[in-house]
Amino acid sequence: MAQQAYPTLPVANTVWNSPSNVTVQWKLGTPPATTALAVDLFKGDPSHQTLVQKLGSGKAGATSLKVEIPAKLESNWYSIRIGDSYSHPFIIKGTGPVPTGHAPTGGNNSTAPTATGGNNNSSATATGIKSTNSPTEAPSSASSTSAGPVFAVAAAIAAVVMTL
Repeated sequence: MAQQAYPTLPVANTVWNSPSNVTVQWKLGTPPATTALAVDLFKGDPSHQTLVQKLGSGKAGATSLKVEIPAKLESNWYSIRIGDSYSHPFIIKGTGPVPTGHAPTGGNNSTAPTATGGNNNSSATATGIKSTNSPTEAPSSASSTSAGPVFAVAAAIAAVVMTL
């Protein structure tokens, strides 16, 4: 059985520095992981990622891990894999110019365990929210909204109510 976790930090607008000490956070799937979850750093477009470094392992039942972002990384889009799930692409500032524009899209999908998760590209399923982990646009401010998550939550609630 897959050991599933749902990354909650880093998120799409996260910017970390190379080197730095950071905390990776996640929610556990159901049933919760009964073994350690590998936490790995990947670089590149979600459909063509390469492993940069294994960052460590979260103990069974843990929901966070303090890790060290390696020195001398190239400024680029990165993602964190926790167990079988990937975070949204985010930027690590290192050597060279920092990427501009929108995060890369495509590739990694994960299913969030409840109707409280999701992103701008979410759709409801009978078992929860299916998150594409590939936002087409990061919000420009905290006041930016999208009907996607609202619709997904409403649809998920309706699916649960219909099963009662």
